[in-house]
Amino acid sequence: MTAKAIASGIKAVDPNLVFVVLANSRLVQAGEAANLPMVHEVFADRAYEDDGSLVSRRKTGAVLHDPKAIAQRVVRMVQDGAVVSVTGKTIKMRTDTVCIHGDTPGAVEIARGVRHALKDAGIDVAPFKRS
Repeated sequence: MTAKAIASGIKAVDPNLVFVVLANSRLVQAGEAANLPMVHEVFADRAYEDDGSLVSRRKTGAVLHDPKAIAQRVVRMVQDGAVVSVTGKTIKMRTDTVCIHGDTPGAVEIARGVRHALKDAGIDVAPFKRS
């Protein structure tokens, strides 16, 4: 219900706006139903459950902090189009853009590490474009 309301609101304001959606979430279906251009977002510094949802911040390990591990994880996410859950399950997940939370301790170091790891893997970091 909320996802549909968000998509409807975006479409009412400007149907050409790019809808940034949490990959594998209800926002994707809502954006598709509203025929909005979308960019699928994954989170570098957050753990995922087996169903592709984010681990609740109330749980230990929900927020990741190791810059090197996060950087390697993001490279795999982009290359494989998948994320590994907290139990080790591989979940297919479209990855158009990567979020690093600014309120995560060490966010700047994490961002630098992710950018360097992507570059070293031959992956371009650029603003997203409407497809």
